[in-house]
Amino acid sequence: MTSHGAAAAGRDWGMESPTALVRFILETHHVFTLRAIVSLPPLAAQVRSVHGQGLPGTRRVEALVYQLAGDLAPHMQKEEQILFPYIEALERAAGSGGRPAESSFGSLRNPIRTMMAEHDTAEGILAELRAATNGYALPPDASSPLKALYAGLVSLEEDLHRHIRLENDFLFPGAIRLEEARRRP
Repeated sequence: MTSHGAAAAGRDWGMESPTALVRFILETHHVFTLRAIVSLPPLAAQVRSVHGQGLPGTRRVEALVYQLAGDLAPHMQKEEQILFPYIEALERAAGSGGRPAESSFGSLRNPIRTMMAEHDTAEGILAELRAATNGYALPPDASSPLKALYAGLVSLEEDLHRHIRLENDFLFPGAIRLEEARRRP
């Protein structure tokens, strides 16, 4: 488990405010994911170039890594620029007794539905990566880049599962409840 996973393990996420969840997700998971999606694609390309002929599936792994990075970057950008600021504004409005500003997307359920579908896509790509690498099993003659790629993919998979669970199971339902409570006359 990564250090941020250990620090978060004892927290009761159901008791956290939406803003606290957003802050934790941004500062922990988004930072980690961004680093991974910047470093892993070139590493996958290097592995394909070094092992291409001798290790089956390196092209598939490279393509999946690029696909995952290409999906996650805009996903996180939408969360950071649109969804999370709106959730934080909802909580501020609740704290001041005011009504939240109107959103450009109608109900919060609309972007959340999209985010959850994108989470499903990312988890599907992770499953494909795990299958394409035979569970990240290293061959006896694995190069340093291959070891680094597989270790990075394992860490990314573990972190993304925790990240997605925080959003799907805690942040999104809490934000929807908050929005519904604020919208009542």
